[in-house]
Amino acid sequence: MKSIQTVSAYFFIIAVIILSVISIMGVWDIFEGDVIWKSFKTLGLLAIVALITVAAGQYMENRSETITLDIPSPIWSMIRKATLTILIVSVSLLALLGVLSIWEIIDDRDVLYKSLSSLSIIAFGALIIVLTCRNMEGTNKQRGAPKVVSYVVKQDESGIESISKQG
Repeated sequence: MKSIQTVSAYFFIIAVIILSVISIMGVWDIFEGDVIWKSFKTLGLLAIVALITVAAGQYMENRSETITLDIPSPIWSMIRKATLTILIVSVSLLALLGVLSIWEIIDDRDVLYKSLSSLSIIAFGALIIVLTCRNMEGTNKQRGAPKVVSYVVKQDESGIESISKQG
């Protein structure tokens, strides 16, 4: 089930990126306005599907005798850091466009509203991607690096189970 969660998370992150770019292009009149709403609806649907898949994977029972929590892939941390870097750079550039519009250096007032809309779309997309990465890293419920803990379940001849913690 872990591989399904991983594939689902990758697919979801890629879909968020693509739909965010399409939405921003719609705001800046590269696509028609209908495209924005359709991409938001699609993004919402994919968010629900990804959440259900991740939640189902977390509650799936593991029937083996050894239960081991995996070390998360470093790709999730890299995706999260890249997303936050892109967020900071794009917010700074869009804020500059907004300021230039406010001070009428750019005559078109729509630039201010398009910048604010683009800021919202980028921030929402970044939030979704960062939350997905934190969930896959296993740090959504705790601060800092995830801990690796192994539990061994043994059953003796009389049928009594014992659980021992390793690590």
